[in-house]
Amino acid sequence: MGAVEEILDWSATKLAPWRQDALRRLAGAASLSGQDETELLNLIKEKAGFPLAAKPQAPTPLSKAHLASVASGSPLQIKGIRNVKNVNRLVPAAALSFTPNGMTIVYGRNGSGKSGFVRIFRTACRTRTDNPAKLKVLADVYGSSGGPQEAEIIVDLGGGDVVVPWTAGAPASEALLQVAVFDSNAAQLYVDGGNQIQFLPFGLALPHKLNELCLTLRDKLEAERKPITDQVALVTVAFETPRTTKAQTFYAGLNGKTTDAQIDAAATFSPDDEKRIDELTRILAANTASAADVTALSTWVKNLASESASLGQAFSDKQLDGYRNLKQQSIDARTAAGTKAADLFSSEPLPGVGGETWRRLWLAARDYSITDAYAGREFPVLRTPEATETCVLCQQPLSAEASDRMGRFQAFVSGSLAATADQAETAVTQAIASLPQVEIFASKDWATRLEQIRKRNAELADAVTSFKKEVEARRATALASLRTPETPPSPLAVAALVSPHGALQDLSTVLSAEADALAKADQSGERAKLETERAELADRKILAAGRDRVIKRRDLLKKDALYTAALAEVQTKGITQKANELVDTHLTKIVTDHFEFERKTLEITHLKVGLARKSGQTKAAFQTNPGTTLTKLTSEILSEGEQRALALAAFLTEIAVTEGAGPIVIDDPVSSLDRDRGLKVAARIVAEAHKRQVIVFTHDLIFFNDLCREADDLGVTTETIALFADSANAGKVDPAGVSWKGLSVTKRLARIRNDFSPLKKLHASSPSDYEFKVKHLYGRLRDSYERLVEEHIFCDVVRRGVDRIETQKLRLVHLSDALAIRFHDGMTKANTHSHDNPASETVSTPDPAAFESDLAFIEQLIADIKAESISAESRAEEPRPKRPRVVPRRYRARRGRE
Repeated sequence: MGAVEEILDWSATKLAPWRQDALRRLAGAASLSGQDETELLNLIKEKAGFPLAAKPQAPTPLSKAHLASVASGSPLQIKGIRNVKNVNRLVPAAALSFTPNGMTIVYGRNGSGKSGFVRIFRTACRTRTDNPAKLKVLADVYGSSGGPQEAEIIVDLGGGDVVVPWTAGAPASEALLQVAVFDSNAAQLYVDGGNQIQFLPFGLALPHKLNELCLTLRDKLEAERKPITDQVALVTVAFETPRTTKAQTFYAGLNGKTTDAQIDAAATFSPDDEKRIDELTRILAANTASAADVTALSTWVKNLASESASLGQAFSDKQLDGYRNLKQQSIDARTAAGTKAADLFSSEPLPGVGGETWRRLWLAARDYSITDAYAGREFPVLRTPEATETCVLCQQPLSAEASDRMGRFQAFVSGSLAATADQAETAVTQAIASLPQVEIFASKDWATRLEQIRKRNAELADAVTSFKKEVEARRATALASLRTPETPPSPLAVAALVSPHGALQDLSTVLSAEADALAKADQSGERAKLETERAELADRKILAAGRDRVIKRRDLLKKDALYTAALAEVQTKGITQKANELVDTHLTKIVTDHFEFERKTLEITHLKVGLARKSGQTKAAFQTNPGTTLTKLTSEILSEGEQRALALAAFLTEIAVTEGAGPIVIDDPVSSLDRDRGLKVAARIVAEAHKRQVIVFTHDLIFFNDLCREADDLGVTTETIALFADSANAGKVDPAGVSWKGLSVTKRLARIRNDFSPLKKLHASSPSDYEFKVKHLYGRLRDSYERLVEEHIFCDVVRRGVDRIETQKLRLVHLSDALAIRFHDGMTKANTHSHDNPASETVSTPDPAAFESDLAFIEQLIADIKAESISAESRAEEPRPKRPRVVPRRYRARRGRE
């Protein structure tokens, strides 16, 4: 259906009848006037209101504005996670809130639910873990709740809070890919899998993104192209023999640019061409074999003619009669001999003497006698007066009568009648042996040679075939006549035996002459010319018969060529090379230098592990190199602690070169690390919190304190969360925060002040309850004085529970007498009001004003101790005047004696 007809059919269902008639008249008039079809279509579409296909959007040239940094604007911040459902043992609707600027530390003992939240982040955000089994998030395997694992992650992209839904197994949100997650699974991949830069700076990522687009387009183009290539493979013209004829050369070079005129010229085949093929076929049919083959055939035909003449003579009618007569003579002679024997031996004890059966017995006895029994003596051996011999038949001594009988038998056998019969039978045996064999007619190549004869002379081939059958039948008749024990049968009326030897001799002569001519033709190249001409005509005939298929194949190749050109435009080799050049120029040194910086920061420079770029089509990667040829896996040569430190260095390198300042989530970073390196990790994480939002999950209370102390020293905003679990669920948030022993002095005082606030009203309403609770707060105050010794008096040089002494901080330690007395007074008062006092109430309970004064006292004491430590550090850094060397008295005496 043409485009005009399609529009008119559409109008039949959409327009009023009068408008349909108007359109048809318009189309008819325009068609009769020879109006261009494109103009006609546009006119009809305009009049009919036919829905026009949307024009493809014009491509927009790439400009500098398109290369703007994706990190421009406010970075993503994680505000919290809530409404957690069916994730591990986490309590239903579990939720956490995170400080958007600074660091959030989530502390909890083993099994408190930290891993459940980390697994959510690991599947929702960017992580090195890509194993589906590792990314799988389970429900409570021991619980009874059902349903999918779900949660809501609250983020701020600069325009307010946005809820990002998360479901286990669903694709991650593009926004959350700015968040990097580090945990134990990722640590192993950073060590052995290499540090892969998944988010390059946008300018460097552009070639890789272009490669991704090219690969996507290539897949789509190849999918669209496949039906066409499949049809090209099916729409073919099959030539009988592959050869370099013009027709086959044209067909092999067929392409989308081949015109119909070129196809017609190559596929032209006329009736005269058909006649010429038949003529060439007849000429070459007589010369299909080489000169040697024709010579061999000529010799074979000559031998067949000779055998035909021999067989024709041997099995003629006259010869067959002679074979029957010869057999009859032997039968008659033997009968005559048998008749005389009957007369001579009629009185013998047994009948049949002289007959054929008896004769065979006699001959066997003679052979036995002269060969075995009486070797060398004449048969038969008879009785003599001197000796009595043994009969060779009955194996008993010969009597006189038996000896006489044996003599008479021998006389009969050697008589004239018997001799005549023997001669006649010998003549029959010789006739059987002299019958000629059918050799050439029964040769292995008989069928092949007969077919060669038939191609030249079908009548001769039929005559030879008939002669073969007749000869075989006559030979069988001759054998039957000579071998029969009875009178031979009378001959049947058969056709006369006509030997083809004359015709075969003539053919042999012709073949010999043909072989000579063929040898001469081969030498002159005439045969090759004829074969070439016939091949050209035969292939052109096949091409002409398949002209429609050739045109269809040309059309398919034309479409395929368009896809080939399109696929050439999406090749990625050049883009990949340029991308690697850009990465090497602008990123490789940055990555390797930063990796070295991180290794120095974590004090693992003694490890010979480095980074090497390993890029692909759609990504640039930096893979860890173990620095030895003995293994490809870094994990096989590093301890657990070294692996974790190296993985942290790789992770921090990745986020450093990743565009933007997206948040990072770190789970138990100091697992397997020693104390010294744990402090360095804490300092490094806090330093990173100056640049981006950091969320840390840990079960290590000492590391928790290290993070808090480093954050206080660097002024990083820190929020702490304490998780705990009970027998029912995990992931519960302790409203009181982290346990008391995990708090610094400053946070302890803030907790005390916060807990004391409601006691002011209690002092007026229930003095007893007030006394009970304020006594507890004084105990907390006493704990704070004890912790003050570690943190501020000894400036963390020595801390309980820590297996190291930071001697480099001794320069900060200084405690004046006045401050020592103030400390003693404050500690004494805290002890007094926290211990059990006498019932005589000699020690009164401090009122709210007195307690607040005691809190202010310790806070001021801390401030003064800090000021004095700073002053002491400043004095330690001032250059000291040189003092004269004083030699001890004992050394002076020694020097005098010398």
